[in-house]
Amino acid sequence: MIDQNIHPDTYFHIRVILGMVTSLAVARLLTGLARFVQHPGRIRVHWLHIGWVVFLFLEVLRFWWFEYTLSSIATWSFARYSFVTGYAALHFFLATMLFPDDMSEFDGYKGYMEARRGWFFGLVAALLTVDLIDTLLKGQVYYSHLALGFPLPEIILIIGSLGAMRITNKVYNISYIWVCLITQVLWILFRTGSM
Repeated sequence: MIDQNIHPDTYFHIRVILGMVTSLAVARLLTGLARFVQHPGRIRVHWLHIGWVVFLFLEVLRFWWFEYTLSSIATWSFARYSFVTGYAALHFFLATMLFPDDMSEFDGYKGYMEARRGWFFGLVAALLTVDLIDTLLKGQVYYSHLALGFPLPEIILIIGSLGAMRITNKVYNISYIWVCLITQVLWILFRTGSM
């Protein structure tokens, strides 16, 4: 429902807040990666950890790119505003999980990710669930332009994340990050019309 009388600054105000929160997530990811260059060898790098950094970076970019559809929402309530701000905040929380302030109690990122798997994959599941809800809230016109099979891939990733909270099997974790990365790239390509 698009209201032609909506004040043009309403979405601009919301976009500024979303931009600030997502900028914090991007800054955290880039600062964390820069530490590997600044201090090589100080903390052991783990390639699964880097895979999740790439996934989250793509997710933040995708989030920011597709939130422009919020400009067509005519009626903003505090609940809707809180929802999208919380959605943006999940990206920041995940970025801080990937690059914590202190790693002294862990033997590199492999040990850290194993010790914090419940929290991390719980937040991934929350992010994917909120993304699913956000997509549905954008309305039927937006929903009809999505890839065939939506929301099945999203539901599979959510279930996979809930499984990753408990499953410590290396093959499962490798497979899951690859499925997440491939799905993320396909979503970007399909939704931007590159496919």
